[in-house]
Amino acid sequence: MTPDEVLEQLAHQFGDGLGETEVKGAEVRLTTTPDNGWAVCRRLRELGFEYLNCLSGVDWTTHLEVVYNLSSLQHTNKIHLRVKVNRDAPALRTVSDLWPAANWHERECFDLFGIRFEGHPDHRRILLPEDWIGYPLRKDYADERLVPYTDYGLEEKAAKTEAAKGGAKEAKAAPPKPAAPTA
Repeated sequence: MTPDEVLEQLAHQFGDGLGETEVKGAEVRLTTTPDNGWAVCRRLRELGFEYLNCLSGVDWTTHLEVVYNLSSLQHTNKIHLRVKVNRDAPALRTVSDLWPAANWHERECFDLFGIRFEGHPDHRRILLPEDWIGYPLRKDYADERLVPYTDYGLEEKAAKTEAAKGGAKEAKAAPPKPAAPTA
C-alpha cells in the first residue's frame, strides 16, 4: 500500500474530519480533531500500522498537541499524526488499547504536559512525584522552587581576572629596584 493509497482511504472515511494532509516520501503527515483522534488511530492500526514509534506532547502556547509516529512492519510507510488538544481542558481517548506501548508514552505526556488520556489503565505520573504541582514542559510552567539562573561567582572571577591583569601590568611598568650597597 502506497502512502497516497493510505491517505486516500483515510480521506474517504473521515473526509472533513482530517485537517492538513501531506505525503512526503514514504511518510503520510496529517492532522485531525480530538473527536476523530481515536477512530483515525484505529483505522491506521487496521491498515497495518502496528508499531507505535513515539507518542509525544507539544506546547504551541495557543494549544497543545499529541503527536503519534507510527510505522508498518508490512510495508515501508510511516505516519505522522497530530491531534490538537484544548489547552484549558486537555484530554484525548487513550490508544493503549490499540498499541500497548502507548501506556508509558501517555503517562509521560500526562506527567509533563498535563494531557489526560481517558480510559487509560494506569493514569498516574511516571517521572515526577505524585504531589508535584504543574506540568514542567508547558511553556507557561513556573515553579517557585526553581532558582533562576545566575552567573554564580561571576563578580568574584572578574575581580580576580582584573587583578591578575593589573598586577602583571604593574610588574612590567615598575623599573627594577637597585640593589642596596653592602658594606
